[in-house]
Amino acid sequence: MVGHLIDETKAQEVVKALKSCTYDDSVVGHLIDETKFLLASNFLSWKCVFISRICNRAAHELAVLGNLCNEGEELISSSVPENIAVIVANDLLAE
Repeated sequence: MVGHLIDETKAQEVVKALKSCTYDDSVVGHLIDETKFLLASNFLSWKCVFISRICNRAAHELAVLGNLCNEGEELISSSVPENIAVIVANDLLAE
C-alpha cells in the first residue's frame, strides 16, 4: 500500500462526487464507486481537493513558451524566465 494521496483538481464536480454519495444512482455511479474503492485499497489515506485554475498560471505560461519552440530543437535555460518568476512569486504571496 502506498502512503498518502492528495488529488488536486480544478473540477468541483469531481471533488463533490468523491466526497459524497450524490452520484451513487447516476450513470457514472459505478465508476465513482470503483474509483473510491481503488483509492481506499491502494493508499493509507486520500483526499480530493478543489484548486482554482489561477494556481495553474505558471504552468500555462511555461506551456506557451514551450509551444514557441521548434520541434526537435532543445531549449536550455539556466534561469527561470522573468515573467514566470513573477507569477510564482505572486502565487506564494497569495498563500
